Amino acid sequence: MTMLYWAAIPLETVFEGFDSTSYNWLETDYQRVKMIVEPCGNGWGKIVRLLSANPYDYMDPRLSPGSLVPIASLT
Repeated sequence: MTMLYWAAIPLETVFEGFDSTSYNWLETDYQRVKMIVEPCGNGWGKIVRLLSANPYDYMDPRLSPGSLVPIASLT
């Protein structure tokens, strides 16, 4: 994928701090599906992405990004 960026300011200014962003993500299994979640508190996590090789997991609306899953055992 190619990204085209045109601006009157230098790229260093635009992308300053871009590579220093850190995330508090966890890798977990929920119902035998491996995924990356972002802890939301109270034992719940928001799905960021699935790491499954099974295409049917991606079609399950309960496992879509943004859905909440219990992660009480990880916190």
